[in-house]
Amino acid sequence: MDLPRARSAVARIASLVVGVSFLTGFSGAEEPYKTMLDDAVTFSGTETLDSVESASEFTIGVFAPDGHDLVLGVELAVEQANASGGVGGKPVAIVRGWADDPWGAGSKEVIRMVFEDRVWAIIGGPDSETTHVAQQVVTKAHLPLISPLSSDPSLTHTRVPWIFRLPPDDSTQAGALVEDGLVPRRLETVGVLVSADHAGKTFATEIKAAMEKQEIPPAFEFALNHDVDDLIGVVGRIKSFSPDGLVMRLEPAVARKVFTALQTAGIDCPVFLPWIPGLNLVEFPASYDGPVIQASPFKSPQQCGPYLKMVRAGIRRDGTLPTPSMVYGFDAANLVIEALRAGADGRVELQKRLTELSGFEGASGIISWDNGGGNTARPVIRILEPER
Repeated sequence: MDLPRARSAVARIASLVVGVSFLTGFSGAEEPYKTMLDDAVTFSGTETLDSVESASEFTIGVFAPDGHDLVLGVELAVEQANASGGVGGKPVAIVRGWADDPWGAGSKEVIRMVFEDRVWAIIGGPDSETTHVAQQVVTKAHLPLISPLSSDPSLTHTRVPWIFRLPPDDSTQAGALVEDGLVPRRLETVGVLVSADHAGKTFATEIKAAMEKQEIPPAFEFALNHDVDDLIGVVGRIKSFSPDGLVMRLEPAVARKVFTALQTAGIDCPVFLPWIPGLNLVEFPASYDGPVIQASPFKSPQQCGPYLKMVRAGIRRDGTLPTPSMVYGFDAANLVIEALRAGADGRVELQKRLTELSGFEGASGIISWDNGGGNTARPVIRILEPER
């Protein structure tokens, strides 16, 4: 096509687009009439797993290091299930896989659990990155995956029908921190400090959107590497802004160093945290003089039957109270067990039964799925004031 004719064709197309926009009242600023989570997603694909009748036991794969709180929670749920008859009189077993290199040897461990050990579902991993490793495998294998610790919204917003997420996602946690934490305090100079990895970048996107929605744009944003090679310099730059608030999303080991560095630099403004697995708020009074506000993933459910049952069993076995990671591991395993008991005959049926368990009462509270497989539970703001 020669140049004049090409330009003419482009002009006609542009005219049609303008006309359609005019007729439909299209505007980029308008709210969409529908979102991707409005409709439920279903799957009725191929089945490759042995039936319930032919199974001698029911294996659940766990992608996490040995001794991790997540694993301890799964083990406790399986122990209780087997003590009450397992699934139809058959025992439930755990197959654990892990490697310190998640995208290399770790992915091979997930593949082994799926295709050699023939597990019925995967639970894990202990953070966002490792959960994405498992996600890559189960997406192709059509195997249910329950994410008990990662809060990455993309896990369920991709709407793969056999992937489920238990913690409130980053968007929900960010909204709670801003609406119930920042706004009531009327803070004006608030900065953002995150880890320079996928989890940090994802949370940074969500917290900035939530802050800007409430007309509290971040005064600054810094990202820290895991080796924390310039911590003193970063803290110095934070201090130069004289912040009256700081939102942080860092790995536990890095967060502890940052709190100590902030204390040394004389910074004691309120610090706002999403839920970070492995980060214990009780550690902070000794290392920081300012208040710490966290979006806790669930209420402290002292009156919840499953939680009390878990506490009693955990104290008998380990002598300690369960951490949130243990609670979510416990709930993830019980969801799989209850779905099997409900008559799941294969992976597709297991996915369907898991979906039908929306409203399940777990140790973390009521678990209800949105149309992407994400738990709709809202976090609760917890405030830890320093000991004076």
